[in-house]
Amino acid sequence: MVSVVKEKRTTPRIQPYIVPCLLIDGDRRVAGYMTDLSSRGGRAACESRPPEAGALVLLELRIGRQVEPSRIKAAVKWVRRGARGMQAVGLRFERVPPAERKALEALVEEFRRRVAEIGQG
Repeated sequence: MVSVVKEKRTTPRIQPYIVPCLLIDGDRRVAGYMTDLSSRGGRAACESRPPEAGALVLLELRIGRQVEPSRIKAAVKWVRRGARGMQAVGLRFERVPPAERKALEALVEEFRRRVAEIGQG
């Protein structure tokens, strides 16, 4: 079941939100999957060695129904060992362009609306 989790964070997020992504760290391109998402950050899962905590990366992913992937600057907040040999990476978005922020907010709101509809049915 898809849920929108609101913990201590003030920004609503989608969890799980599974979409392919790339973490671009200099000349390294680390393939992974976003596993949760908000308009201010998210979590990615990677099989190969992820960027180090503190690194500034470009996150490449498709937001919602966009055809072309967006590239969002992000700071790696933490890296943890995840399930099945994956590495979990916490990301905080940096200076998100208005169009991408609007698309992220619309995506989160759409999921919140769908979850509410499922809960009423």
